[in-house]
Amino acid sequence: MNALYELDSKIENSVYSYQQVKEVLEQEGYALGGAWDYDHGYFDYKLANDGGYHFLRIPFHSVRGEIEQDAAVIRIDKPYILTHRYQNEVDAYAESSVIQAAFNQFQNPVEKDADIPSNYIEKGKVVLQNLEVLLAQISN
Repeated sequence: MNALYELDSKIENSVYSYQQVKEVLEQEGYALGGAWDYDHGYFDYKLANDGGYHFLRIPFHSVRGEIEQDAAVIRIDKPYILTHRYQNEVDAYAESSVIQAAFNQFQNPVEKDADIPSNYIEKGKVVLQNLEVLLAQISN
């Protein structure tokens, strides 16, 4: 089961240098999600891995240039908590495959606002608030 929980954020619709954001987020433990493309992508922060994957996902899209170019400029989209609960047959295969297979399952969450444990929602809000403070220090 895939689920997401959208979060309101001060950084939504903010515009930044891609390289500056990537540097800040990677220092905080975020990773560029495997589903990125030249005009959009996701930074994922792992909240937990207990009976499923739980991430704070920061989606973004390019407003100038291609992702990974030095001059690329991005706009942050609406952050959300992404949860994928293990399913016996599907995840037995995914766990024996490359970890990327598990990340690709996140591309299209099936159940928006489904039952995500409140402790992950609260943890995600705290992590997002910290990120808002860090990105406020970047000139946009």
